[in-house]
Amino acid sequence: MGAMQRRKGASGEREIASLLGQYLGAEVVRNLEQTRSGGHDLLGIEPFALEVKRCERVTIPVWWRQACEQIGPDQVPVVAYRQSRKPWVFILPLRFVIDQEIPESMYPTCEMGIEGFCLLAREIIADAA
Repeated sequence: MGAMQRRKGASGEREIASLLGQYLGAEVVRNLEQTRSGGHDLLGIEPFALEVKRCERVTIPVWWRQACEQIGPDQVPVVAYRQSRKPWVFILPLRFVIDQEIPESMYPTCEMGIEGFCLLAREIIADAA
């Protein structure tokens, strides 16, 4: 990965951390250890483990696999991505949106904007507390 791509990625992480902090009223920060020790990109919105992507070419299956591979127990994988001049999109397991048992082997996902994600996140974070 080139220096420009790393800067764009770090900038995207800072942008979404700031937005989520404002929407959720929480301190959301970049995980600066992610490159060295692995793990998700943002801290402060547990149980959500966000993989943040700021790029033009959308490769959701690759990103989703990466998000699922680096979660720990009791964490929820989430991919947040944004292309230039477009809003942030969040991808997460459908089982957190609908009240229905879904076989883990299927693991279907859904997409939503930042407002929908924050509404859901507030509810899940409050239930976890």
